[in-house]
Amino acid sequence: MPDLTPAEIWRSIRQGKWIQVLAIYAGASFVVLEAVGLLTEQLGLPDWVFPGAVVLLLLGLPIILATAFVQNVQVSAPPSVSAGGSVRADEPPAPPGETTATDVAVVAKHWLTWKKAIMGGVLAFALLGVSVSGYMAMRVMGIGPVGSLVAAGVVEVGEPIILADFDNNTSDSILAVVATEAFRIDLAQSALVSIMTLEELAGALARMEKESDEPVDGTLARELAIREGIKAVIVGEIGTLGDSYVVTVELLSAGTGETIAAFRETADGTGEIMSSVDKLSKKLRERLGESLRTIRRNEPLDRVTTSSLEALYKYSQAVRALDVEGNHRKGITLLEEAIAIDSTFAMAFLALGTNLFETEPARAVDALTRAFEHRDRLTDRERYLTVGTYYEYAYYDVEKALTAYETLVDNYPNDNRGLLGLASMYMEFRDWERAEQLLRRGAAADSTTAVCYPCLIGTLITLGKYEDAEAMIQSFAANVPNNPSVWFARARLDAARGDYERAAASMLELREIRSGSLGLRAATGEWLAAFSATQGKLASAERHLREAMAANYERDLPAEYLESASALAFLHANVRGDGDRALREIDAALERYPLESIAPLDRPYTRLGPLYASAGDPDRARALMTEYQAEVRPELRRWEDPFIQGALGLAALAAGDTDEAIARIRDFDERSGSCQMCALPNLGRAYDAAGQADSAIAVYERYLSTGFAVKFFWDAYNLAHIYGRLGALYEARGEEEKATYYYGRLVELWEDADPELQPRVDAARRAIAALSADR
Repeated sequence: MPDLTPAEIWRSIRQGKWIQVLAIYAGASFVVLEAVGLLTEQLGLPDWVFPGAVVLLLLGLPIILATAFVQNVQVSAPPSVSAGGSVRADEPPAPPGETTATDVAVVAKHWLTWKKAIMGGVLAFALLGVSVSGYMAMRVMGIGPVGSLVAAGVVEVGEPIILADFDNNTSDSILAVVATEAFRIDLAQSALVSIMTLEELAGALARMEKESDEPVDGTLARELAIREGIKAVIVGEIGTLGDSYVVTVELLSAGTGETIAAFRETADGTGEIMSSVDKLSKKLRERLGESLRTIRRNEPLDRVTTSSLEALYKYSQAVRALDVEGNHRKGITLLEEAIAIDSTFAMAFLALGTNLFETEPARAVDALTRAFEHRDRLTDRERYLTVGTYYEYAYYDVEKALTAYETLVDNYPNDNRGLLGLASMYMEFRDWERAEQLLRRGAAADSTTAVCYPCLIGTLITLGKYEDAEAMIQSFAANVPNNPSVWFARARLDAARGDYERAAASMLELREIRSGSLGLRAATGEWLAAFSATQGKLASAERHLREAMAANYERDLPAEYLESASALAFLHANVRGDGDRALREIDAALERYPLESIAPLDRPYTRLGPLYASAGDPDRARALMTEYQAEVRPELRRWEDPFIQGALGLAALAAGDTDEAIARIRDFDERSGSCQMCALPNLGRAYDAAGQADSAIAVYERYLSTGFAVKFFWDAYNLAHIYGRLGALYEARGEEEKATYYYGRLVELWEDADPELQPRVDAARRAIAALSADR
């Protein structure tokens, strides 16, 4: 047979069915890579395993193609020998020593067989598996350069480590500060080690008689570590290399200063520094011995889109002030400074909006709208959060908010803000169990901030899981010790248990600790007033509310001032039964801050409407609701629509139209979302006024059995009334035991009430005595 011609080679290729071979190999490669990727993720294999598998598959491809070609080449007998074995005289033999194509084909066909190709692939992947197993074994056992420091006994699980401020060897003073904060945030996600918090550092510095905000360089970090009995410190540095930045991190022995582990990354520009910090933190966590699977699941925190590093620094400071320190005023100021630097900083607008919503809704909606307008330039993570928050607070649309939050959590399962937002949507559907699950995940994902703790504790209280709430408060206090929300959480739990004195003690303690905060003076005043009013201590409640009004006046927050004044007026109307006094109180407040002087969205219409109705002026209540609907666009008041119905229902009740009152307040109850007991006291009153005793009893008892995180604000105006009415209604039905029980609850609640309320307590005692005599 002569040498193979091009035509014969092409025919062999066609006969070898290369397309089929390539398709089979591609399919097998896909399956192999999917399996390797899954094992890498689930078992926490090193990052080089997947690229290693890709290299082996690429090396195997030419071998597979060559085997397909060779195995389909038709090799005939040597040209000098006939098919029967005799020599052919017409074809000269090949010259001595010359290798023909046929000879090569015979040899190739011997070596390139399908069996050998497959066995070679199996052996190659077996070698990869042995390498991976050896690497993992060395890592787990702490052997060699890949051995984990925990396994080697250098660092213990849960051991605290001090992070020093990064040294700055660049012309930009902000870079090192931002890198330090970013590294702290990343390491805070580790379950293996505990980075010493800023509050703990401040305490340690105080023991050294140094200022709590003194920069902690490497030398001071080592000294602190030695004093506190900590084995290791982390030091970092940012320098320049031509047009690039070099970021280095070292883990040092506190006692000797010896380098335990060191890592280095290069950043092409300031925009890449955050990425370099992420890589360094992952390398350090891996070297310490943390599961690679856990590291991969942790997404970097507070990496937000902005062209200005200085704005990012302000934003990071603001997040810390709000979520760790609980310093609202400082956080808002820093966010405003960040926006002044970068007017397109969507995430700063988002944070500003969410933190202003309770006090200044108009500014909040404007900020959230600005964030929403810039959503297309954001990362997926930021965009989903922005869209969800916008539809939750600004343009109220539960379904759109739910979809955005679900998408965010599906893609970023450990995003605590996404988990918080999704949980709040489930609260709107009153699915508190699902909300609890999400909030627990959020708190576990980031236990160093107050993002999820308060809402989780409130959810547990709503579900009546008081022991779980107590445990979560202890965890909150241990991880974020100086955040005011810890004291508010304690007060909520104590109030839910009926221990109003202890709840008030938490507020008084917080006031003393943060005596300079006007915002906390106002908030604690309102909480203290609610605790006092529930117990019938109206003089004390009035004093606390006037303190809140004074603080809000000093803060120059008209809407908040009117809210506090409304609370005082409600006490006059609902507890004292003095409508005229209530009207005088609120009219005086409105004289100081007329509604037309306040942005329409900030005006407390849905607070004033029910107040005027309760005080006996239903016409004014209706007029305010009409004005609200005219002044505020429908998309901005949609979340308040149920409360409008509640106010109109109270106006109908004040006017004597119990049928309309029941219909409107029932509508309020059905559409009031997470506020699952807001409508019940007034719905009970409406049934009571209509003479529907059975319905009134059912609604009143539903109120008593329904949990809510801040139910004490409703109890202040309604709890004693409900106890008294249930006693009377059961007495009228001849159910003496239940009547005695509820009269007794009223006596117990108001035992130390002010003298003006004692006649009602005495009446309840007399009723109990009469019922006992009858029995």
